[in-house]
Parts: sequence; structure tokens; C-alpha cells
Amino acid sequence: MIRPAFSVAVCLALAAAHAVEEKPTAAVRIEELLSPALPYAVGVSLTGAPDGAAWLSWADRPKDEIALRFSTFDNAGKKWSAPTTIIKHGRLFHLFEWPEAFPPVSIGANGHATAVGFFGYAAHNVETMALVKHTTDGGKTWGKDEPLSPANSGDIEAVALATLADNRVLAAWIDGRDFEKREKAVMQLFARVLGETGPDVLLDPSVPRFSQLSLTAFPDGGALLAYHGRTDDNLTTVRTARFRGQTWDNSKPLDNDVGLATGPRLASDGGRVAVAWFSSADNDPRVLASFSPDAGTRFLQPLHIDHGKPAGSVDTLILHDGAMLVAWLESDGSAWLRRLSPDFTADVPVRLTPASATNANAAAHPPRVRLALVRDYMGGKSSAQFVTAIAAGDTASLRTLLVTVPEGELIAAAKSCDCAPTPEQLAGFPMRGTIAAVVADRGALRVQHDEIPGLLAAGTREFRTAPDVLAAVATGRQFLGRIERRDSTWWVFDVRLLVQPDTSK
Repeated sequence: MIRPAFSVAVCLALAAAHAVEEKPTAAVRIEELLSPALPYAVGVSLTGAPDGAAWLSWADRPKDEIALRFSTFDNAGKKWSAPTTIIKHGRLFHLFEWPEAFPPVSIGANGHATAVGFFGYAAHNVETMALVKHTTDGGKTWGKDEPLSPANSGDIEAVALATLADNRVLAAWIDGRDFEKREKAVMQLFARVLGETGPDVLLDPSVPRFSQLSLTAFPDGGALLAYHGRTDDNLTTVRTARFRGQTWDNSKPLDNDVGLATGPRLASDGGRVAVAWFSSADNDPRVLASFSPDAGTRFLQPLHIDHGKPAGSVDTLILHDGAMLVAWLESDGSAWLRRLSPDFTADVPVRLTPASATNANAAAHPPRVRLALVRDYMGGKSSAQFVTAIAAGDTASLRTLLVTVPEGELIAAAKSCDCAPTPEQLAGFPMRGTIAAVVADRGALRVQHDEIPGLLAAGTREFRTAPDVLAAVATGRQFLGRIERRDSTWWVFDVRLLVQPDTSK
């Protein structure tokens, strides 16, 4: 189920035509921010923190050194903090040869964060190190350099990180440890939880070079990985693999689209997942976006959302109401944004930046666009806000913007009938369960339920609820409802009792 008022079948029908019906949109506000990076910065990464902050990281080239730096965004003051160096090195930075391998940063709770920097020569016969750094004080100090993998000190092309619900850090990476020995010149995809003993986990033995990865973590302690799979005829397709807290499911294709692809980029809210990627299958460059209501178990048929001539860099966010925001670069260097509403239809695209002097397809270090949410939609007339960072290639500096999306106005304008979901319903997650007990003294229901993918494992747990719900229910009754986490407590709302079968006949 996607929402109390929308079924998967309805959304599949909405997406089946593949063409996008454009709808009018309220004005998006765009504000230029002073970038903290030096000119010609590359390898931009932008990550949202649990407290609503955003961390921007990039690689500077002061003198003969390479420095991986970061800055945090102050939403109240609308400015970036002074840059802080995470790691610096005197050797050629692997990232400058393969700009797709941007240095990832993942932020956990209570000041914890993890970053990866790439150092060495970008060739398969010379060491290319991926060094991990940790901080426990919000980036004021960073620990010692640690290898990403105990089994491979070099030849790592790209890394994705995700901080799990229990604050462990999951890493996945493209690995060339056996590149020269293998019959086909292909890379491998490995993963591990950093700091834990045991071997690296092989997720895919044959992935294309210069691949890109994306990880998103779920509240149930798991995560979803998206990456480029390789076909027998050396084409690429987007695949996903789900991490269950200790083990991995087998990977599977996200779509039947086969051809050169870049991206993919993931974002999640609870068990809802947004994904966007670029594809040039059939010599038809396009930006595609899809949605999963169940932690990647199923994805809707993708929508084609670009403005006509996309260049290959994409990113995505998902709001708590289920709306998706997708940004990408066109071949003239301009950056664009498109909102996909909670019912998976698309608004009119919005241009974030004008055309650039750098052709996005021709740059030695192609531009990259990254997004981080700093204020989610909270219902009513409130707006959503995010920051975007655009690494503009060889001839320009890193550019950053603050973008405000009038989500409340857009939701209100889209409501055309009484059956449309309310903002409160959009903020929660649907569930089906059986009342195991009414705990009146705690104002709660003890509910037995199946897995809510990405959100809660199957089991029996308590949910707070309103007094009128307590008075209307009984032990043993099945129901449909909406759950929402408020502070550290789960609540259940909109409880609708299901008709009990007549077992007397």
C-alpha cells in the first residue's frame, strides 16, 4: 500500500503511459549561497543529517596537495560554515581521473560521521587507496586513516556509505582486486559493515567500470543499494539489492531499460523509496524516476522527466508526504528540478540555473548535481527546503543554492475531491494489523502485524492512540490504520475495523 487513499494498482495505472502530464505549479524560490570551496573544486558530495543539517564535502587542490574538506549549512543564517579539512594527501587524487567517484560522507546521530577519500593513481596496475575517517564530535576532529577493506588496499573506484538505524556504517564499493586476472575486464561489487570482523561480502561478481552506487538506510535497521549491473553484451542496467541488517538479498533489475546508465540515486522516508537515474538506451538520453512503497520490493514504472537533452547527472529527495524531488543537468550545463506529487504525477520542470559556459557532455570533469533536505514538509501551508550543490566542471567553482518548494500550496491545489488524502494521512504510513490487547492505562493498543517493509519487522508492539479509538476497538479485531512516529513513540491513527468473517456456518 502506498497511502490510505491510493493503492499500488492506481499508481501503476497512472504511470503506465510513461509520458508525463505536466501540471501547473506554485513558484519555487531559489537563493544563491556563497560557496565555501576553492575554485575548481571537484568530487562534490552533499548529505542530510538526522538533525536537519546538511554536510557538503568536496576535494580542493591547494598547492601540490589534495584535500578532502567539508562544511555544514546553517539554515537560519543561510550560509555555510568555514571549511574543515577531513584528510589531505600529496599524491594524485583518484577522483580527478574518475569524477563519478565523489568522496562520500555519511552522518549518524550524536556527532558521528564517516567519510571516504580516494588517493593514488587511477590505473589498474598502481595502488588506488580508499581511506576511511571517522568523527564523533561533529567533524571537529577526525580519527586515524583506516583502509576501507582489510582485503584490498587499492584499486577501488567508487564507494557508497549509509549510517544504519543502530549507528553502524554500511559501505558498498566497486572493487578491482582481481581485475588483471579475470577473463573479462570487469569489476566486482563488495560490501561490509565498517569495523566488523569477517570477509567482504561479494554482491555482484561482474559490474562495469566507472560505475556509480547509492545507498539509503531504513528505520528497521536495513538499507537498499542501487548500482549498475552488467549484461552479457557489456551493457548496463540499474539493479537493487536489499540489506536486512545482517544479510543481503539477491540483487534484481529495477527496470528493463538496458544501455549506458549513470546515477542511480536513492532517497527514502520510512520504507518509501525514490530513485532517479540517467539512461541512454536506444540512443535516447533521458532522466528516469521511479518510486517504491515497500523498501524496494516493487518499483512503479519509471517516468521520463527531463527537459529534452539531459547530460547524465541526477539526484533525488523524498518528502514525508511522499512527494519526490528530482534534479538533473541538461547538456547546456543548466540545472533543472521536477517535483513528482504523492500520486506519482509530475509538475512542470523548474530551471535552477541558466546554461553554463561549460558543455556538460564535453567537460573533462563533468558537472555534478547533489541535493540534501534541510526542512521537510510538516503539513498545513508549510514548505520544504533543500540545498543543492553543482560542481560545474573545469571552468567554474562549486555552486550552491537554497531551494524552497511550496509543498503545502501544491498539496492544497492538487486536492480535487473528498477522497484525496489529507496532509496528516500523507505524513503517516499505512498498516494492517490485529489487536492483541487494549492497554487502556497506557493509552495504547498492542498490535500484531506483518512486516512493514523498511519500517518495522513483523511482530507485536504497542502503539499509542486516541481515547475514542480505545473505546471503539476490541481484542482480536483486524484493522487498517496509519502509523506515525512522534518523538520516540509510535502512534496509530485512522483505525478502521475490518468486517469479521462469519464462522458459525
